[in-house]
Amino acid sequence: MKSPFSIAKRLSIGLVLGVVCFWLGAALIAGLVVQHELNEAFDQSLEQAAIRLLPLAIHDLEELAEGEQPENEYRIASLESYSSNFAYYIRDAEGRRIALSDDLRANIVSNGVPDGFSNINNIRYFAITDPESGFGIVIAERSNHRDQALWESISALLLPLAALIPLMVFGIWYAIKRAMKPVEKLQRDVSERDGSNLSPLTTNIYPLELAPIAEEIANLLDRLSSALNSERAFAAKSAHELRTPLAGALAQAQRLSIELTDGKGQQRATDIEKSLRHLSDLSEKLLQFSRLEAGFAKTDQDIDLMPVLSLILNDFRADTNIGDRVKLLNPKDHQFKAGLTKDAFAILLRNLVENGLIHGAGGGLVQIEVQSSTSLSISNDGAIISQEMLERLGLPFERGDTDAKGTGLGLSITRSIVEQCDGEFKIFSPRRNESSGFEVFIRF
Repeated sequence: MKSPFSIAKRLSIGLVLGVVCFWLGAALIAGLVVQHELNEAFDQSLEQAAIRLLPLAIHDLEELAEGEQPENEYRIASLESYSSNFAYYIRDAEGRRIALSDDLRANIVSNGVPDGFSNINNIRYFAITDPESGFGIVIAERSNHRDQALWESISALLLPLAALIPLMVFGIWYAIKRAMKPVEKLQRDVSERDGSNLSPLTTNIYPLELAPIAEEIANLLDRLSSALNSERAFAAKSAHELRTPLAGALAQAQRLSIELTDGKGQQRATDIEKSLRHLSDLSEKLLQFSRLEAGFAKTDQDIDLMPVLSLILNDFRADTNIGDRVKLLNPKDHQFKAGLTKDAFAILLRNLVENGLIHGAGGGLVQIEVQSSTSLSISNDGAIISQEMLERLGLPFERGDTDAKGTGLGLSITRSIVEQCDGEFKIFSPRRNESSGFEVFIRF
């Protein structure tokens, strides 16, 4: 499976590489222009130096030789505290050197340098000849100052790039992160939508590129909400409408069982009564499921649920068949609070207590223990349930190895309520710190 890529990362790398490449290209073009201009400037310097030095040299030579051509080379001294980038020599009409600067190096060509500019052995020359006297001057650059000047100019263009690359990377990354904020907001808005929250997206807060996507998602959520609402409404109405005929049929079955005092007919009436009771319980659980899917459990505020717990406890104790089998433990007198509605907590607690009464040891206690202000446990005595079965319990219509009556939805409803409120739901068998029984632990 191909791993997902980051748009922000691709944009950052692409922009940084693009800027660096364009900067290097600009530096290359600028270097070529600078090289051309430097060559023109240095050539002009050589030409101007030759034009000015040749008349002076001719005048000195004429005075030195009193009008006669000198036989030996005459060296022209330069100031010791100053250095020059070029050396020169004076030649006569036959091309012989008759005067030269004292810093003229041996690698300077003495013969065959044509008038004008020329490059010989990587040395730049300029030569000019006086047509009247026949004397000429040859000037040669004696250092690589052209290359030095060129590289200094190119370095002035490249060094800021090297220093600015980290700042450029940070600036591009920061700009892209800011530009991606609407995408992250859209992602958060969509992730907050689930079966209990299908509220429409606000599409007018997104930029032009994301607005169509947000609008299509909003339309999809609207269609999904309509479909889910229709399904929930059908389940809720079906379960609700079943209550009345089931109650009527159950009453008729009970009346028939009383009238049939003996024989097979009474047993059949009793079986019918049990079946109707199972259907009534099942319709009640389905109604709870439909309400749960509508997202009625979670609330944004912590609610004091101790009054609800006391009310449910008194309700069970009022049943003569249950009596004192349901016990409350709250040794530290905690005030149990959680972010779920009182109705949802009542359904959760009633399902867990009924589960303990039905599937626990016959006549055994069901213990409700408030362990903290946000956690409680409901436990009962009974046989140990295998780990494999524990992993399946809590799924809809999943029951353990038991012949007791039940719908297989109580634990599933309870787990769904806890998960809808972002709580923790754990099942233990045997009970913690015990050798038998069953325990459900809940923390909000």
